[in-house]
Amino acid sequence: MKNARDFLSLLTPYRKHAFFACLSILIADLLGLAFPWVIKIVIDDVLGKKNIFLLNALAIALLFIFIVKFYVGFVREYLVSFIGENVVCDVRNRLYWHLQRLSVRYIENTPIGKIISGIIGDVESIRKFLFGGVIDFIYSFFNIFFVLIILFILDWRLTLISLIYMPFFGVVFFKLSPRLKEKYEFVRTKYADLTARLHEVFNGIRIVSGFAKEEYEANEFGFKQKEILNASLRSHRLGILLWMASEFLSSLGLVTLIWFGARAVLSGRISVGTLMAFYSYVGMLFFPVIKMVIINNYYQEAVVALGRINKILIEVPRIEEPKHPVRLDTIQGNIRFREVSFSYDDTREVLFGINLEVKESEVVALVGKSGAGKTTLINLLLRFYEPTKGVILIDGYNLKDLALKSYRSKIAMVLQDDYLFSGTLRENILYGKPQAQEAEVIEVAKLANAHQFIVELPDGYNTHIGERGVKLSYGQRQRISIARAILREPAILILDEATSSVDSETERLIIEQAFKKLMSGRTTFIIAHRLSTITYADKIIFLENGRITEMGNHFELLDRKGDYWRMWFEQTRNVNYTSQSSSGNETENLGSGS
Repeated sequence: MKNARDFLSLLTPYRKHAFFACLSILIADLLGLAFPWVIKIVIDDVLGKKNIFLLNALAIALLFIFIVKFYVGFVREYLVSFIGENVVCDVRNRLYWHLQRLSVRYIENTPIGKIISGIIGDVESIRKFLFGGVIDFIYSFFNIFFVLIILFILDWRLTLISLIYMPFFGVVFFKLSPRLKEKYEFVRTKYADLTARLHEVFNGIRIVSGFAKEEYEANEFGFKQKEILNASLRSHRLGILLWMASEFLSSLGLVTLIWFGARAVLSGRISVGTLMAFYSYVGMLFFPVIKMVIINNYYQEAVVALGRINKILIEVPRIEEPKHPVRLDTIQGNIRFREVSFSYDDTREVLFGINLEVKESEVVALVGKSGAGKTTLINLLLRFYEPTKGVILIDGYNLKDLALKSYRSKIAMVLQDDYLFSGTLRENILYGKPQAQEAEVIEVAKLANAHQFIVELPDGYNTHIGERGVKLSYGQRQRISIARAILREPAILILDEATSSVDSETERLIIEQAFKKLMSGRTTFIIAHRLSTITYADKIIFLENGRITEMGNHFELLDRKGDYWRMWFEQTRNVNYTSQSSSGNETENLGSGS
């Protein structure tokens, strides 16, 4: 019953359409029941009494019935298509929007392939049931109901004889249906696993090819396919068994009916026309029963799919919009972390008691070894995660109280492995500010040192860059990400290893031409590995094991000769050593060349 209510809830917005669809099905069903009765009249009254007038009247009546049935059938099919397409669209939209509301943690911890499988595959199973099952189920239900009434009117004894095998079919049906549902659930799970693996393999195709793992991945794909094949065949066997059982029992019913029916005609209890009509109506009774068995296969598959969708929809977003959000028209950029701690798994903390005050327009650099907590701190500022302890204040307001969409609209970021969408270069630059003019796009591309390589491409700014920008080099992708951030004109700017993928000369140009202009008048957070890129920062925060160990500007921290000084010394020593080695090699090569 719960599953039926779930499906009915999908139809609630279209109840008027559903009502008229059911009405058209009812009318078509009733009209379809007229033909066997006409056969009865023809045999008993027209042929027996040679009544030509009655024959003409019946022919005209049948022609009218078929015309009306054609029109009603068209209306029925269109309404069902209209409802089905809209329901599928609604479910996909609802699922997609809910996934957007869920926390970054949920998306990161769920294989993308499984999410795609839910949006596409599970919704498609519901679509198949709505189009291939619901209309036939309603039609069959009405058909069985009205045929039974007619059969009892024609001869109640023969009707009971016709139904003698129905209880056996009911036992088989209710015994096999739960097992059928389990099989479909297993198949859907395996399909989701396969989709997830395909997504991973094709996203990591360079690694697969580079490590010569094509054969291994092909074998893994074949193994997963074999699992799905075997599970699908088991579910098909159950479905076929259910179908054949219904067909066999209905055939037994017809054999029994023929024997008893013929004896009833010979005894004079019923006429030949009545028996012929009875046979026709019994066929109309058993065929819907068999059809409902087939529909049950669609239904069980759709129930599993709807269950998987509901499992996602009941997932509560960890990052929720406040009931009475504070909307800031402008953000000054005064930020304060007060006793902030955080744990990813609610057991082991990765940030401990962070106290940090950032004033408007300050440039703050976060440095430290990998895993020190730099990116986690930025994720808290973006409110991808919530602090387990403490509070983050934005211009004096608790970050939890701010309208999330409005707040994030005033932030721009450039990440180390930044994401570009399939489409054109122009579309990717415009992503943060779609209303920008062409001149603005070109200006920010020049500031990001990207304009030159863009205009050299055959289609310029209209060049399609493929999924994740695969047609561009790593450095080119980074420059497009920087241009996108500049165009957004944010109040808070986040640069997470933003120039790590470009050469030193390009890095110098980007910092001088783009970042310094972009950071002017904006609160900026920089995560950097190369300390030479953040010497101009107003405040440098050194993190180690989730704690702030040092804070100050570049020269203050060098004077202290602590953690920052040691990292600086190590990097500059390596640079000097590399430079000297390069100079030596160059001299040696020049000497050998002479």
